[in-house]
Amino acid sequence: MAWSDGLEGSHLNIARYPGSPMRVVAGPGTGKTFSLMRRISRLLEEEVDPKSILAISFTRTAAMDLINHLARLGAPRARDVNARTLHSLAFSLLNQEAVFQATNRVPRPLMQYETDFLIADMASQFGGKNKTKAMVAAFEAAWATLQHQQPGWPKDPEQQAFHRDLMRWLNYHEAILIGEVVPLAHQYLKQNPASAHAPRYTHVLVDEYQDLNRSDQELIDELARNGQLVVVGDEDQSIYVQLRYAHPEGISKFEQTHPGTHDEMLNECRRCPQVVIGMANSLIKHNERMKQQVLTPLPSNPAGQVYIVQHESLDAEITNIASFVNWYMNANPSVRPSEILVLCTRRLIGYRIRDELRRLQRPAQSFFTEECLEKTASQEGFCLLTLLVRPNDRSAFRAWLGLANAKTRNVQAYRRLREVAEVSQLSPRRYLEEGLTGQRPMPGHTSHLLPRCQELLARLAALTGKNGVALIDLLWPPDIPECADIRGMALLVVGGAGAPDAVLEGLLTAIIQPELPAEEEEVIRVMSLYKSKGLTARCVIVTGCVAGAMPTLKDNLSSEQRQKALEEQRRLFYVAMTRTTETLVVSSAATSAFSDAWQMRFISGRKIGNMAVLQATPFLSELGSHSIRVQSGTAWRQSLGF
Repeated sequence: MAWSDGLEGSHLNIARYPGSPMRVVAGPGTGKTFSLMRRISRLLEEEVDPKSILAISFTRTAAMDLINHLARLGAPRARDVNARTLHSLAFSLLNQEAVFQATNRVPRPLMQYETDFLIADMASQFGGKNKTKAMVAAFEAAWATLQHQQPGWPKDPEQQAFHRDLMRWLNYHEAILIGEVVPLAHQYLKQNPASAHAPRYTHVLVDEYQDLNRSDQELIDELARNGQLVVVGDEDQSIYVQLRYAHPEGISKFEQTHPGTHDEMLNECRRCPQVVIGMANSLIKHNERMKQQVLTPLPSNPAGQVYIVQHESLDAEITNIASFVNWYMNANPSVRPSEILVLCTRRLIGYRIRDELRRLQRPAQSFFTEECLEKTASQEGFCLLTLLVRPNDRSAFRAWLGLANAKTRNVQAYRRLREVAEVSQLSPRRYLEEGLTGQRPMPGHTSHLLPRCQELLARLAALTGKNGVALIDLLWPPDIPECADIRGMALLVVGGAGAPDAVLEGLLTAIIQPELPAEEEEVIRVMSLYKSKGLTARCVIVTGCVAGAMPTLKDNLSSEQRQKALEEQRRLFYVAMTRTTETLVVSSAATSAFSDAWQMRFISGRKIGNMAVLQATPFLSELGSHSIRVQSGTAWRQSLGF
């Protein structure tokens, strides 16, 4: 197929424009990926070296989909195009020996549960766990927003002390925070533009530009220094300001930082039912926006089905949603499990819906950040795998010792061990191993670490020489329920075979850069609203839509901060709604057990007995008048007959 076949209007302009830079403002479902593919197809047909083309996507799934679609179009050498996430590109750069030496940092990112031990080790000096956690987040925010490049940063004495101790911990444990990966790569390229290790591209195309932070966006500029740059985004879909310090101004003010920008706009939604587009437009107009873009439906788009439901209780919401999915699939036999998307404002709601669907014998899988490593048994197995492959990994060894005591995390004992190990110029693991044989004296109140070290050595010995399923059976036994998620992921990674290093590498990639299931994988997908970015489904169900969860607003925000956070939450709801091609359900509960409301931080106006009284999200009042009435859960079931 020729690159221009069937193209017209803005889609044709995007594919054929020869200049640089170009900004494409593209609303949900408007065919931006289609246009990018055709542009790359044109370049390949013009015999541009595919290895000089870089296509940056927000997820590994999207990057692989781009390559697969290009190949199906018959684009020459499509498989040689560099389609990847910015994180994976930065990580591969940092792992080069010369770059590693230049940055003086070990590019070993901490998993979230390992970061918890960093926080525990520093908490006593910096006002407790919560404050220390906030300071770690502020440190990552400084890197993401380039504050760390300001002379004299940090300026506050407490922040200076924290920064010093944090870097000391990270350097001693030979690790970096995940939030440092891209900034460190950007810093290296900025300081070494002529380096032989610096990747060079003639064409750089970036999707979801609005969800990149300032460091990400400046790294993009470095990568496109000598090439053509195309960025695609939509400020109305910027949902990662609070979580990842995204810089949506990067897309809305792109022309100010990139003179000569050529603009194209895509606002004809080919995905969503007409009623959903109307609701989405009504919702998003409540935000202050640089570009007042309005989605328009294709005349052929279906009218759509929308249900807005408030259930009598959270328990009823869980049961009713699972029952609705079961009924929907029975009523629509052509619908595959992968065409149903359940989005949850809280992961606990997602877990319960997933389990209820499985009870109804429907294939369901949940996808939440590092959920496979939430349980101690899963974490211990991951520590063992890491130490089997990397015997001197200090971060994994620190976590292994701490996991033995959930209450204290062995903070004081580890501090004493680390002190004597440093004096002896040994690693903590080596010191303990020599302590086991009597070669080293154990400092006071640390002797209980010796049995834990002995257990490690015994379990590693049992793992030696094991590969594939035999290895995974020992790390995460099939009869331990809390290991089920990580075990399932590991089995997918290795495919029944694989040496320990291959299993570790595959799991690290899958956890740090999670890949959502393709539509061929026949499971009902249950996930957060954030993870729905880029996905499409015939039936989309948005659950837990109560005040406190939608929107979620942190305490002690200034008036300006609160307004920005509210607008981001509104954009998140907008993104969730516009995933559907046919049916949308917006679901909330009128009450919940008070313990659930407290744990999930719902706003509860009052309490009746042990039940919290909840309110539906205030965003419902912003959806406009589309003849859609809010129903009770009971009335909904009766009207549909399930």
